[in-house]
This record gives sequence, structure tokens and C-alpha cells, in this order.
Amino acid sequence: MRLKDLTGETFSRLTVIERAESAPNGNARWLCQCSCGRKVVVDSYRLRKGITKSCGCLRADVSRKNIFENPKTRQNMGRSDNLPLYQGTSVDRLKPNSRNRSGVIGVSFDRCSQKWVARLMYRGHLVLNQQFADMDDAILARRQAEERYVKPVLAEYAKTSAE
Repeated sequence: MRLKDLTGETFSRLTVIERAESAPNGNARWLCQCSCGRKVVVDSYRLRKGITKSCGCLRADVSRKNIFENPKTRQNMGRSDNLPLYQGTSVDRLKPNSRNRSGVIGVSFDRCSQKWVARLMYRGHLVLNQQFADMDDAILARRQAEERYVKPVLAEYAKTSAE
């Protein structure tokens, strides 16, 4: 099968600059320039079928537009009670999430490494990010990090909010 030269063609926000290295599956890949100025390498199939339309800026633009057009979101913008912070920590983020599948907040299974990962963000910093072969070890690490960082903040928050 002959390779079709896509140089100079435009697909949505992407303009093909030149051919890049082939993908591991043998598909041709192309270096493209997005209308926002970023460069990205895209698989030929994804370009031609319209699966990849930009460097990622299109998704961000659509999301931004949807947020500002949503009346409920606009109504709640700027309200400080939406994200209660206590000493720089979002208290709501320390509560269980309905999407959690491991049963423990901050513990998940990484399919690529085939290991359990324990994570904890505290005041905008990742204070725990470790991989474990055993789920129980990951849970223990998460619990210890919670004791060190989260428990004092929650206790103080409960005390100040009760006053």
C-alpha cells in the first residue's frame, strides 16, 4: 500500500508539516502544527478520520465555553463556600469520592506497572506518590500519610467550624 503524502494538508486545527517516525504498529505519523502554535505528532489514521483535531486546545476551548454557558455554573462562580479551604487545603477533596473503585481514597491500581499506587495531595503538593506490589501496603502508606497531614487539618477545621 502506498503512503499518501499529507504535507501541507489541514485537518481541523492541524496542518501537516512533515512525516515523522512510523508508529510501532506501522502506521505513518505526521508532525503537525496546531492553529494555536503548538506542534504535535499524530497518527495518519487519526488525522484522516478526524479523531485527532488539535493538540488538545480544542477540548480546552470547548470545555471553557461549556462552563461559561452553563447557567448553574455561572450562578455559583466566585462563591467562596463552593470550595471551602482551611489553611490552604480543600476540605471537600479529603472526603470520599463516588468514583473511587479501590475502596480507599488515594489508592488505585496502575494497569501499566501492574502495581498499587498510593497518593496524597496536601496544600497543592504531592506528599505521597508511591507504588506497591500489595494493595495492603499501599493502603497502609496512605493511612500513615493521612495521619501525618490530613488528620490535624480536619480536627482543627471541625473545631473552628463548630465555633
